[in-house]
Amino acid sequence: MADEKRCRDSDEETDWELSKKDGNWRPTRNRDAMRPVVVWILCICLVIGMVVYFGVYFDQSSTTRVGPASVAGDSDSSADIRLPPYLVPDSYFVRLRPNLTGSDPATFRFNGTVRIRFNVTQSTGVLTLHAKNLTVDFRSIAVFSPIDGAIEVLNVSSDPGKEFLHVQLSGQLRTQDLASIYLEFSGPIRSDLAGIYYSSYEMDGVTKYLLTSHLHPTEARKVFPCFDEPQLKSKFNVTLEKINDGKVNTLSNTVIDSQEETSDGWIADHYAQSPPMSTYLLAFVVSEFSCLNSTSRNKPVLVCARPNAVQQGQFALSIAGPLQEFYEDYYNISYPLPKTAHTAVPDFPAGAMENWGLILYRESSLLYDALTSSASNKQRVATVVAHELAHMWFGDLVTPSWWDDIWLNEGFASYMEYPSVEKIFPDWEMEKQFLTEALHLVMKDDSLVTSHPIYQPVHNPVEINELFDSISYEKGASVIRMTKYFLGEEVFRAGVTNYLKEKSYGVSNHTDLFNALTKESQRVGEGVDVNAVLSTWILQMGYPVVHFSYDPGSGRIALRQKHFLLNADANVTSASPYNYTWIVPISVTTSRDSFQNFTKGWLNSTAGEIGTTKGARWIIGNVFQCYYYRVNYDDDMWFALTSQLIENHTIVAEMNRAQIIDDSFNLGRSGDVDQLLAMNITLYLVREFEYTPWATAAVDLDYINRMLMFSSNYSLLQDYVQQQVSPVYSEVGWGSDNGSSTDDSHLRILLRVVVVDVACAYESKDCIDTASAQFSEWQSTYPLNLIDVNLREVVYCYGTMAGGVSAWNFTFERYLESNVASEQTTFLEALACTNDVTTLQRYLDMAFQETLIRRQDFATVIVSVAENRYGKTMAWNMLRNEWDTIYERFGTTSLYTLSNIVTGVTKSFSTETELRELEEFVSSNEGQLGSSERAFQQAIESTELNIEWRKKNEDRVFDWLHEH
Repeated sequence: MADEKRCRDSDEETDWELSKKDGNWRPTRNRDAMRPVVVWILCICLVIGMVVYFGVYFDQSSTTRVGPASVAGDSDSSADIRLPPYLVPDSYFVRLRPNLTGSDPATFRFNGTVRIRFNVTQSTGVLTLHAKNLTVDFRSIAVFSPIDGAIEVLNVSSDPGKEFLHVQLSGQLRTQDLASIYLEFSGPIRSDLAGIYYSSYEMDGVTKYLLTSHLHPTEARKVFPCFDEPQLKSKFNVTLEKINDGKVNTLSNTVIDSQEETSDGWIADHYAQSPPMSTYLLAFVVSEFSCLNSTSRNKPVLVCARPNAVQQGQFALSIAGPLQEFYEDYYNISYPLPKTAHTAVPDFPAGAMENWGLILYRESSLLYDALTSSASNKQRVATVVAHELAHMWFGDLVTPSWWDDIWLNEGFASYMEYPSVEKIFPDWEMEKQFLTEALHLVMKDDSLVTSHPIYQPVHNPVEINELFDSISYEKGASVIRMTKYFLGEEVFRAGVTNYLKEKSYGVSNHTDLFNALTKESQRVGEGVDVNAVLSTWILQMGYPVVHFSYDPGSGRIALRQKHFLLNADANVTSASPYNYTWIVPISVTTSRDSFQNFTKGWLNSTAGEIGTTKGARWIIGNVFQCYYYRVNYDDDMWFALTSQLIENHTIVAEMNRAQIIDDSFNLGRSGDVDQLLAMNITLYLVREFEYTPWATAAVDLDYINRMLMFSSNYSLLQDYVQQQVSPVYSEVGWGSDNGSSTDDSHLRILLRVVVVDVACAYESKDCIDTASAQFSEWQSTYPLNLIDVNLREVVYCYGTMAGGVSAWNFTFERYLESNVASEQTTFLEALACTNDVTTLQRYLDMAFQETLIRRQDFATVIVSVAENRYGKTMAWNMLRNEWDTIYERFGTTSLYTLSNIVTGVTKSFSTETELRELEEFVSSNEGQLGSSERAFQQAIESTELNIEWRKKNEDRVFDWLHEH
């Protein structure tokens, strides 16, 4: 224990000793030193004064309770919450003892110590750190200066709004290297999926508890007092204590360097010092997990999970090493840590988290069971592992200096997951899938006036959390992909490598990357000013639509750009430094050229031109949709493209067929073209047998479906889509006679899933009858299950829908007994398919019972119910009525769960009543929306757009459908 007598005479000599157990300097008692009574009186006065002035409570054990940050609205949300810049950490010695003994999680707590060595760049009398929800022992705090020795601590105060802990010293800590502060603290272990928290699982009828962590982005301060900002990198020396029962093990970022038994019989695992890294990348697991082991270039690679699921990690283990080696070769930088542990935890707030050396995953993102998991589940595991490993260099080795550049982390990893997985599984054709999985989806989000730039200043944790959205991830990825294509693979790769090597173990901002890419472009003689180009894409929201007007006589194409918005008449209040004009890379091919030999150029202003082949029947801009913009044409060119698709669509590259579908639907929504143009283009789908166009069409038709679903003429849309999907449905159908599709290519399997889902969604009798029959057979032969694993999502949904309450109960029982996380998710989604409103309400109520449905799966339940035509209003009412509970769970610590819930529940809103209810809810909860504030603003805008679309297009679309 540290010295309890904290009020010292300033000239008192203090001895310090270095603990061999944890590397912490501790003050030793000077038993001969007598403190005058007057000093004690002054100390008491100081404490009383601090309580009155700062509102800090000291209990009888002299501890300071550092409370949670105030919710949005309690303080100025634009207030700067940055730490003072004059304390720069060098190393941490963190020791944690989590106590999860007993059967009541409410009693779970942890205690710990931390010594931080730091450099002082400016003399100060106050040390400011981050701390949140911690009880800090006031008596334990000790500050040591190599120059002045021990420095007296006068008092401690907290600023909950900024999550600050202020330690006031008796004098000035002078400019110097390697001063230190030592603190002891404790805190609760909750199930809140933030900081360190507990999770649980069942094994042999016994509930097993474990400790795990999620410190991203600002939750390290919830674990120990620290300098919790990404630019303040430091070396970490971690010690984790565990009970000595021979079952419990620990994991952290590095490897265990030594072990010791404590005086009270616990085991302390001392981990080797880490390289310099940000606090949010620390990770801890204390559990009874088992691990699978492999190596990658002589470094251990582990996949760890609960013992009754760890064998589901074999697929992840088989790809983790090759993916890690891909990145080593791509970046030309060896993996920096001594091991990589990929660990699946039963409860996790995100898909995964790139903690350096200890990547934590939701189980469905790491575990794969070939008997129950689909091809899309398998792809999900591969892409998430690839995404997180990309971060080991881009984000961990080199880290953005502040959260406003988080897109550098997430955008780069979100793109690199595609080429890295394609390297291992070339037949998966991941480059094509980028369009359907990322590009098309984010372009819809980014066409709202309530969107935001990729790079956006943020000031507090709520604003930081809001940045973790599709703009940072998928738009960031799309811009990175675009950059690779306009620079060329070799220039791009060399520039990235140079950037990483120059900034290794440090921090950076986007201009550092742009300058490295520019320098490499100049070196090879191309001279692209990447900073000038990309600044127009990251410093203003949205993207352009580029109009291509072709003159076949001269071969010249007139180009003009404008900001694309779904509401073309919107009043854009967000200022742009470039007046919403972009430097646009141009590519174009024609009917007389091939898709491997096309023209490239630049559009540097609002209008320009480019030359190409004369006398072409049609042209296509943005070849392979490599770039992040939409393309519009003159009416006669749209007619020519539509005719070509109907006559022989294979002449047009598959990716551009998907582009034409997506651009035409969204240009129709904005009014840039007639919405019926897109409907005319769908006529060709009766001849389409490839995945990318059908996956794109399914999403775009679903928008029309949601807008028309409650109309009296809705059956016209159902009949038309059944007609268009019928040929490909007959072709790929339900697989072979025995229900297996494992011999098909990966993309053919994905095509089958899309086509069958579309057929059933638009109530094809054959589809629904087949799904219902397969479900009924499964019920009667259970536990035998012959349903194709790739079609179980469809079969479970429509079987549950058709089978009534008994089928719902059967599905719920299968959910409860399942040991495979991806299968559990499939069951949760299927349970929302029932048409019985009483059962739907019961299901929504269950979502709040965490003994039945894990907190991480709450969003899956409520969003899935909202997608049911009978459940949309029920889910919205639940969101409104239980907002306080939902906000408490997800509003301040969740990165995107709350926003995903809001978007999922409201995406089909299209009536004045729904708009009014939305606006009233937002108004009545002003300041209490947390990280979902932007999502609600976008929901209002989207609802307004949907209402307007229905007014303009509903009758016209039905007239068109009646004719077709």
